[in-house]
Amino acid sequence: MRTYRILGAIVAVVAVAFGVLPAAALNWDEITNSGKYYYGVGHGATSADAYEQAKAQIAGSIVSNVSSSFVFENDEKRSMNEVERRSKVEMRVNTYSSATLTNLQKWEEVGKAPDITVSLYIAKEEVEKAFEARKNYAKSLAKRAAQFHETRFLDVALQYYYWSYSLIKSLQDPYELKDDDGNLLLTSIKMKIEEILCNISVEFEGRSGDRVNLLFKYKGEPINSLAFFYNDGRSDDCEGTVKDGRGMLEMAPNYTTETYHLTVDYMGLSQVTGDASVNSVLSTMPRDTFARAALKVNDNGQQSKVAEPVKNTVQAVQTPAPGSSDKSQSSSTPDFAACAKTVETVVNSFITHNRLAADTCFTIEGFKRYYALLRYGNARVIGEPNIKYYKTQDGYVVSRGLRMSFSFRGRVKKTFVEDVVFTLDRNAKIDNVTFGLGEIAENDILNKDAKGWNDATREMLLEFMENYKTAYCLKDSVYIRNIFADDATIIVGRVVRKRQFVDPEQNMSDRGKEVIHYNRFTKDQYLRNLRRSFDSNEFINIRFTRNDIQWLEKYDKERLFAIQIGQEYRSSTYGDKGYLFLLVDMTDPETPLIKVRTWQPNEVDISKLYNAGDFRND
Repeated sequence: MRTYRILGAIVAVVAVAFGVLPAAALNWDEITNSGKYYYGVGHGATSADAYEQAKAQIAGSIVSNVSSSFVFENDEKRSMNEVERRSKVEMRVNTYSSATLTNLQKWEEVGKAPDITVSLYIAKEEVEKAFEARKNYAKSLAKRAAQFHETRFLDVALQYYYWSYSLIKSLQDPYELKDDDGNLLLTSIKMKIEEILCNISVEFEGRSGDRVNLLFKYKGEPINSLAFFYNDGRSDDCEGTVKDGRGMLEMAPNYTTETYHLTVDYMGLSQVTGDASVNSVLSTMPRDTFARAALKVNDNGQQSKVAEPVKNTVQAVQTPAPGSSDKSQSSSTPDFAACAKTVETVVNSFITHNRLAADTCFTIEGFKRYYALLRYGNARVIGEPNIKYYKTQDGYVVSRGLRMSFSFRGRVKKTFVEDVVFTLDRNAKIDNVTFGLGEIAENDILNKDAKGWNDATREMLLEFMENYKTAYCLKDSVYIRNIFADDATIIVGRVVRKRQFVDPEQNMSDRGKEVIHYNRFTKDQYLRNLRRSFDSNEFINIRFTRNDIQWLEKYDKERLFAIQIGQEYRSSTYGDKGYLFLLVDMTDPETPLIKVRTWQPNEVDISKLYNAGDFRND
């Protein structure tokens, strides 16, 4: 049997533990008299109470020691007395406490409840390292934000910009930090946030029942992604998302209004959970507000064109797949008119809420996936379908262009927008239903200039990635079991906690000193954990962005592909962003097998990290 082993750091399983560090070989006199340490002695009825009291003493010592180094604007200085100044300094220093002071070392703990004494200390140079680390953190976030800004992933761009801006405001001298071009970051980042918000436009497309369809653009171009809040007539806490320029509001039943109010989510508070540094800043210091984040959309009375059953709104255009030469002209391929009729029936079944009307449009396998789709939140069609049909190299027809929203009504209302892709067989029956990857990820595959790639290769890769994404969203554990090889190497990364200063040996992300906990699982272990995750989450949603794919040509009899793709994972209990790596054996396109699955927080040039030399066969 041939197996594949991935060499180097990505197979290392790193377990990160947190807690009080053991005391070094120091005596208490040296700690208290050398001037190299901050220290505190706490008393309490429990160890936890005594610890917190000692920690508070250390925080107070840091405030007293660094107070003179904190810089304020002239207007602030003129209006502050000494008490107010100390209060503001203490506020900034406290933003470090939850991160920096996790590195406290315990000298001793004596006594028994209810009279326990705990002595703690931390090296001053470590605190200085934490101050310096925050500067680097803020700069790295600003750089990452610029990359997402350029590609119109505005939710992530705004989030990173605002986090960077908030961190800079907490620095000792926020007016000294500059970018690589010498610009004052505090000023330039604020201007970039305002520039993004000023150039976001929202258009009312139509209303159908209780749902409102909207079009979102940035400088006249569709926004790839954006997060926003809205009032549904009962609550301001409803969350919406934008995908490829489209978003939807789901209003309270029978609520009518002439104006819809939205607020762009530029803070990313739902994504900051667990990040000690950013979370402490956002929860401690006053938050900045941007008036341009408030958007208003007027109802022009137009009803969405899909409010009533549609007929002949999807045109059967004989168009080859993007990047395809349309070499396949099999006479057994169904004609596009028959396919259009099938898809039209399914679309109308969603509009009229008569799901039984579409039952005959599917094969048995296709209906299983369709039935799972019906249970994925409250499904609605968005806008007027603009569906195109593409012949595949193996005689099937793929329809693309149906945009749908899926709403969940948990603690916070959440709505996702997805492209729904149908694959039809030779009898014009829908044999598969998937969620599309999105414009950027699709183009990376369909337009990749790669040696030896043909249309069939591109179709195979695109189909695999869409099936992979959909299986996790629809909790299809059977499909997932089938695509993992029995001896697959599976490494799962999870953001377990984030600290301002950590041991350089720990695994961290570039995006904010995130400490990553890696676990390596067998296939059975991974699937057991996955089923628990499926059971405990109301929803799971995966969004893919840019990807890089290599064909490992060194294997003569097998077609192995190394895939690295940007992934944003969201569920009702957890979320993260990172890069998924898959080593997939596609020798048999009908039964692809994942040999290696890993996750990492940072993007790495795939040609440097995952080339053919990183794998060997035994």
